[in-house]
Parts: sequence; C-alpha cells; structure tokens
Amino acid sequence: MSEIKTTIEFVNHASVLIKYGKIGILSDPWYSQSVFHNGWRLLYENTEEYIDKVLDNTTHIYLSHEHPDHFNPAYLLKEKIKSKIIEKKIVFIFQKTKDRRVVNFLESKGFTCNEFDQSKNKISENIEIQIIKHDFYDSSISIKTPDTNILNLNDCPLREISEIKKFKKKYGTFDILLTQFSYAAWKGGEHEKVVRENAAKEKLVDISNQSKILNCKKIIPFASFIYFSNKLNFYMNDSVNSPETVYDYLTKSLLNPIIMQPGEKQFVNQLRQNKSSLEFWKDKFEFNSQNKGIDIYKKSYKLEEIQNEFIKYQKKIFSKNSKALIYFLHKFNFLGAFQKLNIFFVDNKSNYEYSIFSGIKKTDNKEHDISMHSESLSFIFKNEFGFDTLTVNGCFECSPKNFSKVSKTLAIGSLNAMGLKLNLAIIFRLDVILLFLKKLIVFLRKLK
Repeated sequence: MSEIKTTIEFVNHASVLIKYGKIGILSDPWYSQSVFHNGWRLLYENTEEYIDKVLDNTTHIYLSHEHPDHFNPAYLLKEKIKSKIIEKKIVFIFQKTKDRRVVNFLESKGFTCNEFDQSKNKISENIEIQIIKHDFYDSSISIKTPDTNILNLNDCPLREISEIKKFKKKYGTFDILLTQFSYAAWKGGEHEKVVRENAAKEKLVDISNQSKILNCKKIIPFASFIYFSNKLNFYMNDSVNSPETVYDYLTKSLLNPIIMQPGEKQFVNQLRQNKSSLEFWKDKFEFNSQNKGIDIYKKSYKLEEIQNEFIKYQKKIFSKNSKALIYFLHKFNFLGAFQKLNIFFVDNKSNYEYSIFSGIKKTDNKEHDISMHSESLSFIFKNEFGFDTLTVNGCFECSPKNFSKVSKTLAIGSLNAMGLKLNLAIIFRLDVILLFLKKLIVFLRKLK
C-alpha cells in the first residue's frame, strides 16, 4: 500500500486545491469574467472542462472573504457548477460571523455550509484546519495534514514585523506559505507612479518577512494573477510585481518561492520551481492595451437618475445609522466626516455638489474633491460595498488630502456591509474606530 501524500494544485489567482487522501480543499473559486465593477480581470481564464475535473476532486470549498475575486456568486450559481457542487455534496467552509450573511446566502441557494470560529477543527481523521480572522472581514486558513502544515494567507493584511511575530506566537510556524505578491487596490493617481512602485516593493518585503518569521520552507506567491482592466484604471498595471520579479527577489533573499501555473500539481514535500511556469506567466504580464481586454462604463447617468438613486441610498443609510450622530459629526468640520463633496463626472465633464443631507446637484465650482464616472457613484448608491469596490478598482482620481475627506463621507456603506452601524453603540467599539483610523492614516502617509 503506497503512502498517502499531500498534493497542491494551482487553479487560478487565489484558488488552489489541497488534497490528502479523499479530502480536497478548494480555495476561493473565481475563474472567469470581470469583478469589482468591471475593474479587474484574470490574466488567464480556465476552461469549463478543467474546472469540472477540479470539482471532481473537491470535498470542501474555503471562502476567505466577501470580495468577488474570492467569493464569486455569479460563478457559484452557474447552473452546471451549482448542480455539481450540490450533487457531490461539497461543503463550504467560512468564518463564523455575527450576521451570517454569506452562509445564509449560500444555504438559501441549496448549498451546505460549515462555519468555523478560530479554534482548531478536524474535518477528517487526518486533516485539521483553523480559520483565522484578520481585520474587519478577511480570513486565512491553516491546513494541517500528516506530512505538512500549510498557511493560506491569500491577501490578508499581515505586514508589520510586530504583527507577524504576534501571529507566530499565537498560531505557530508553517511549512508552506501561500500569499499575495502584488498590490491590489488604488495606489495613487495616473501621474503618481512612485506610489505604486513603492507599494510593489513593500509587498516583496512583506512576503520575505512573513516567510522568515513564520519559518516557512516554501512560498507559493499567488492571489495577484489579475490586471486592472478598466479604461479608467489600466494605468495601475504600470508597476505591478511580475512572477519573475517576485521569484528573483525571494531567491536572492535565500528563500524558496514556487511560482505555479494553472493545472500544475505537485507533492507538497517535493515542491520545486518549474521553468515552464515562469515562462507561462511571462507574456501574461506584458501590459499593452493590444493584448488585454479593456472594460468601459457604457451608461452615463443623468442628474435625475442619480438623484433617484440617492433618495433610496439616503433612506437606507438613515435607517441603519443614527442621523443625529451623522449630523453631529458633520458639524465638526475639522473631523472631515460627512462633508459636502465636489464630484467631477468624467463622462459628462460636469461638477456636482454632494451631501448626505441634501443630495446631489450641479455646481459651477470647478475645484473637485474626486473625479469618477457617473456609473461609479450610482454603484455606490446601489451597493453597501460600493465605496470599498471603488477603492479596490481605482476608477477615480483624488489627492491624498481629499481621499481622507471622501472616505469619511462615502465609506459608511462599507461599514454597514461589515455589520457595523454608526450609532452611539459604536463608541464602545473602540477597536473598530482605531483600526479604521490606523488604516486610513497609514494609507495617506504612503500616498504623501
């Protein structure tokens, strides 16, 4: 009888299949189409036939968090995919949350889900998993089999050396690390390339620190096999880390990176770099508009349409949050919260004044706080996660100073999307307030 060994198969982006015996844990399935409001696309799209074979070997699907490149309802609800998951009784794995929003959604569609807190849990006789929460909504997963201990960090924000050491003290060390290798959100405007260059370099340092402190024998850089695909954000591809750059940097740092290509499968205790995988990605990371599909926003919203969307948005905001507290914060100008914004729409070349209290109207003032397409503002009004999506896809232009003002005015929907409400009770959630301010301050400091 041959010895059972753990294998890892790279599928795409942040999706890998880790298999031991009859158990196969597939992470974050997203394999085609654009996400983040037509802002991202995959550098390579898998065939349906290949994904069908992947699901044949899958018993569990781990979803790290709600971002659409990790939790993609459009993919999961494809008739063929949905039927296969239900037929094979594949179980979804998700972090335990108070609102159970993701789990409730999946169960309402007929899927089976298991929620896990941050304790260690056995999903079979030989496999132990632990889901670890990060910040507001993210999570990582450790998977322990008889022959390895894997940490799938995806794009969790584990950057500061002190934070990594604290993580190690609490969760231990790992044999294999899977981690994001390039920036994945707005990093300055079109003419602020240095911001993106610094962000790319910092990501390499982060990977090195994570690997060294957590004593990882091998690193699988992943979760960055995308490009900024919109006409308004395509410039952000100018400084992304390529697999070749990552490989060279980490090997020079005496680390052991393994860049994998879609469909590549290896035993975890025999991981090695295949030259063909580096070659596979080489041409994919050449960013000229002739070899990449470009998304555009096609609908230009009229003022009346935007105003109608605002009325529904305002009603939703005031139903979930304290109008009095919002007004109170608005009166203290120095806080920069819920202030009037001057928004320039790039599609109709006009300026509009926005207020959470009085709505949106045209203005002759040409000094805007932020420029965006009217589709982006409509998307923010229609979706609680809309502003979060905008900061990820980067389809806007804004100065560092104004970004703080804009965030403190439009990010309330994102707060609600995480199950948090702006009312007097939030005063007792000092951890939330401090985390939000810390992230905003660090981000603005880097922009400057």
